[in-house]
Amino acid sequence: MDVPGLDKMTTLLTEFLDVQSRRAQVVAGNLANADTPGYIAQEVEFSDYLNQAADVALKPGVANQNQTAQATASLRVIPQNNRLPGLDGNNVDTGQEMVTLSDAGVRFLSGTTMMQSRLRLLRAAIREGR
Repeated sequence: MDVPGLDKMTTLLTEFLDVQSRRAQVVAGNLANADTPGYIAQEVEFSDYLNQAADVALKPGVANQNQTAQATASLRVIPQNNRLPGLDGNNVDTGQEMVTLSDAGVRFLSGTTMMQSRLRLLRAAIREGR
């Protein structure tokens, strides 16, 4: 999400929410295909994304919104090849997918709570503490 005028913390929280939303979408796709023969489960690949996001966040000066948007765009979805497929060639583990979905939901809820706190703080600063 590219919103001009946001500070680094608000931008990072926005990106965090976008990532958790993407994780939930990928897991929902896996669960929808749990009975599809030959389907290979997918997951969001974080390592490259985290490295790029950290590089953008640690640069001195004002956060570059375009660089942050590029980091989110580089969030890749890769196949989960570490699971053994069943007899039909499908490797979706519904239990593990539900755990991942729950984790993404809890993290999204935490992110929204942090964002609400951040916006409250900014609103108080604008009103000069009143």
